[in-house]
Amino acid sequence: MGPVREDAPSRGQSARPDPHSSVSRRNEIQWLRQAALQGNVDAQYDLACAYAEGDGVPQSQSTAYRWFEKAAEQGDPESMTAAGYCLLNGDGVEEDHEAAVAWFRRASEGGDPDASRYLASCTLYGEGMPQDVSEGLRLAEQGWADTEDPEYAHLMACAYHDLEHDLERAVEWHRTAAEHGHDESMVWMGYFSRYGIGVERSLKRAFRWYLQAAEAENDAGLANVAICYHNGEGVAQDFGKAFDYRTRASEKGHTESQLWLAVQLLQGLGVDPEPERALAMLADLAREEPQAALMLGEKHYYGEGVEKDANRAHEWFEVAARHDVPEAWTFLGVCAWNGEGRTADAKDAIECYRRAADLGDSHAIYNLGLAYRSGEGVDRDLRRADQLFEQAAMQGNGPAACLLARRHIEGDGVPINASFGVSFLQAAVEDEDPEALVLMAECFRDGVGVRPDLKRSIELFELAQVQGKDTRVERGLVRRRLRGKP
Repeated sequence: MGPVREDAPSRGQSARPDPHSSVSRRNEIQWLRQAALQGNVDAQYDLACAYAEGDGVPQSQSTAYRWFEKAAEQGDPESMTAAGYCLLNGDGVEEDHEAAVAWFRRASEGGDPDASRYLASCTLYGEGMPQDVSEGLRLAEQGWADTEDPEYAHLMACAYHDLEHDLERAVEWHRTAAEHGHDESMVWMGYFSRYGIGVERSLKRAFRWYLQAAEAENDAGLANVAICYHNGEGVAQDFGKAFDYRTRASEKGHTESQLWLAVQLLQGLGVDPEPERALAMLADLAREEPQAALMLGEKHYYGEGVEKDANRAHEWFEVAARHDVPEAWTFLGVCAWNGEGRTADAKDAIECYRRAADLGDSHAIYNLGLAYRSGEGVDRDLRRADQLFEQAAMQGNGPAACLLARRHIEGDGVPINASFGVSFLQAAVEDEDPEALVLMAECFRDGVGVRPDLKRSIELFELAQVQGKDTRVERGLVRRRLRGKP
């Protein structure tokens, strides 16, 4: 959290005119500037806040820092904390962690509670001072005991998760912070509930946590509520509500929501389709966000909301690839392999796949495996193909995981070993690949490679449904078996 809070951007009644007066914001700023120049500390702080937020003046972090610094030099604790925060993060001034810590110490001694929390954080992460995790946790826990400020609980949750790798304590403190109103911890609790990490898995509980964060106007909370409505996770599917929440998240600058808002406009999900507006939005985003260029390429490639156009798709994939977006290199490989938007050339395709694989894209690794298995574009090498399939499966690639699982379950060229085959599915199931979810659900249903577990089978079939795979018939049959019916 920054030094300036939306709920209390100002302090000091002597520095501000009567809020009920008819003085315009422009005149108010002029008054603040005059008072600040005369050394009024409250005016200096309020003027700094105005510049930090662009409230009545052009936004300028450097000007904000200068006014925070002036007030801090006069001994104002809140301004010391604000100046320290700017130095810690390089907001309007060159980063200087040691100078930041010096301001935090003075502010803490002066009684500003936020400064004490920043000192705990700096101690935990070794910013401006030697790292001391135990001492940082002690300071944070003491701060929580003294104030019950949820920021302390959130800080401890992050420290236990990132530094101590203690998931149980991390979940415990995120829950505490969330229950005391910390919106970021609400999002974390939604995430834990969504994936069953440290808590019992529950899509409904995840939705409730995300909704609480959204009600606090947290952009990630808004975006996740949109996802829940879009996929029907923990709540009835509703594209209209998904669009509304995406719009609110987008207005807060949430990049992923801006992208998906354009997609919903393009495909008419929850709103009347506006393809021209959607394409213009994506093209505008693509200037600074390579994922938008990738998305434009995909829409033209698959003909989603626009006519299929391999040439336009290839052009956008090239734009994204210039920013080393792994998926873009994979698509360029597919285009080269199939001769889409360019002349077919298997060797060019292999080079694109290798570039994407080096960047970590599991689909490119899988495609390389297919090439080595067939001997197209490279010398045929079945051992190398299997190595690549295993590498892709370990990264959660569904096609590779299912290929290897079926091979060992069915004994296709290898001795039958169902439990070993099922092990290849684990990463893809965790990534919720729909084909892997269905295959794992069938294994739990039939007791192939695992102990039969009909409840787990239904849960996996339900997840596959969320990810777009129609499993209504399979779930119905398993429920009949649970009720003892053939």
